[in-house]
Amino acid sequence: MMKYPEVTSVGEVLIDFVSEMPSNDLSTAHSFIKMAGGAPANVAVGLAKLGIRTAFVGKVGDDSFGKFLRSELKRHGVNIKWLWTDPDHKTRLAFVALTHGGDRDFEFWEKDPADAHLRRNDVDFSAVCTSQVVHISSFLLLNRETRETAFELAKHGKKKARIISFDPNIRLSLWNDQKEALRHYRAMIRYATVLRMNDAEAKLLTGSSSLLVASRKLLAMGPRLVVITQDKKGCFFATKKFTGKANGFSVRAVDTTGCGDGFLAGLLAGIVRSEKEVDTLSFDDLMSICRSANAVGAIVATRHGAIAAMPSADQLKSFFRSQQ
Repeated sequence: MMKYPEVTSVGEVLIDFVSEMPSNDLSTAHSFIKMAGGAPANVAVGLAKLGIRTAFVGKVGDDSFGKFLRSELKRHGVNIKWLWTDPDHKTRLAFVALTHGGDRDFEFWEKDPADAHLRRNDVDFSAVCTSQVVHISSFLLLNRETRETAFELAKHGKKKARIISFDPNIRLSLWNDQKEALRHYRAMIRYATVLRMNDAEAKLLTGSSSLLVASRKLLAMGPRLVVITQDKKGCFFATKKFTGKANGFSVRAVDTTGCGDGFLAGLLAGIVRSEKEVDTLSFDDLMSICRSANAVGAIVATRHGAIAAMPSADQLKSFFRSQQ
């Protein structure tokens, strides 16, 4: 009997060229290491390494980088039957400089990459929505073609009572108009069941620096669970029934690339394993799930890269033992 993916992640998979040595910014960085990345791909691999059956939907170019990415996703256990090759556009590239504090300065290189051409007829909505969770990338909102695909998928998933996961992952430098960007982010939030973002994004989207006020405004848009991350401080979670704070972990960060994606992988893995509807998760359920998600994010921060940094389930258990 075929087992369907428990989570399907939709969006971009790309090449991160990450600086080998810390620098002040990208202009002063020298040599770079090629790594697989892209937020929804990071989430997919993070889930697969935690033991969740995961598939990825997207496009890469018919080039060496695209072949490398296909190989990397498959090597990490992600089902790539819906990862298409676009013969007319190149794979998206990003150059990332790591600062001395482990933060990032980055620029995207391809202006019209393959992942920006994921059309509606590239996605079998019914098949994708056999998954319990459908995670939709915010990069799909950047242009009309992929935006139509993203919203059509979100509508289909909502109709099928699937969990729609969304992380705004806001990159205003990729937009011509900030107001337009925020309008599309808010429109997708209305379809989300699970919404994850950092505290800066929550303030940008709601106008409030209070996590409680911001979470209430976000919940009013439609999500059933809002989780706002605060780096090493942990995360704030909110449903219409209760709010809570799960403390983070103090680690020596060497590369913060993919920490939020690792957190989201841990969050979704916990929700899937709970075998509960999001509405029925208790305070204790969410505290435990968010604590585990914080740990995944913390582990990612101690390693270079994003996909390469995602921990396995055994490594996550070892991390918890070391903390105790």
